[in-house]
Amino acid sequence: MNILKFSGHDTFHCRQQWLSKGIKVIENEGVGVFSLPEVAISKLGVGKNMVQSIQHWLKAFGLINEKYEILEISKKIFLPENEFDPYLEDEGTLWLLQYKICHTNYASIYKLVFSEFFNDKINLEFSETQVIQFIAKKLRDAKIREVSNNTLSSDFKVFVRSYATPVKSLKTIEDDFNSPFLELNLISQLSYKNAFGDTVYRINKDSEKYIPLSIFAYCLLDYMGDRSIISYDEIRNTIGAYFCLSIEGLENLIDSLCVDYQEFVYKNDAGIRQIQVKNISRDYQNNLLQSYYGV
Repeated sequence: MNILKFSGHDTFHCRQQWLSKGIKVIENEGVGVFSLPEVAISKLGVGKNMVQSIQHWLKAFGLINEKYEILEISKKIFLPENEFDPYLEDEGTLWLLQYKICHTNYASIYKLVFSEFFNDKINLEFSETQVIQFIAKKLRDAKIREVSNNTLSSDFKVFVRSYATPVKSLKTIEDDFNSPFLELNLISQLSYKNAFGDTVYRINKDSEKYIPLSIFAYCLLDYMGDRSIISYDEIRNTIGAYFCLSIEGLENLIDSLCVDYQEFVYKNDAGIRQIQVKNISRDYQNNLLQSYYGV
């Protein structure tokens, strides 16, 4: 089992401009800027707790490493040399970030909910109590150090605020609607509570999602690493689950990928379905992004 990580967000979900601001502050002030709280507070224009939260989200999305060095994907999206989508205005960037936050597993609740909690479930509704019980059992079964229910509850609340617009809220519009992932419509808050008094949410798994093929191809190659072949089931349980794709939706996406990009070949041998990747150059992934963003 990969190391599971919880908390670190200081109860703040990631706001729309935080990633761009954080990357640009590191670029302009150096990797040590977050060790100088007064400088970071001044440059980011937020309070101390939000500064700590921004650090957390930069790592959770796989945009910086543990030394606070800016990674290549961040340079492409946010910095002037490429500046593919610094303000997260393109939905393709949001799908890329959705893949990153699940795959990086720095904020483990994202991968756990999208990929594992709903594995082979028919009912797509869920509540805080159900998710906390699921994670607690997973930790016990793996003999991993116990995480308090308060910590898991805080993670859950931040998680759902990242995706679901509250049905009723007295909070400010900025709090309710300032999350980049709302646009993806992956999770809905329902208007009723369950028998235990918990708010009920639903994963929106369907076949009608528009995911740009070049972004899907980039994520698939990133996930595969040095491998040249991957099973359909592995894709379904990872990227397909991260993107809340139905079986039909994933099959349609893979079919389109193999038609438009001849480097991807679908194989079905004796009922074993696989995707094989052929003739990929070192620059192929980068070219996918450049082509998508028109750079």
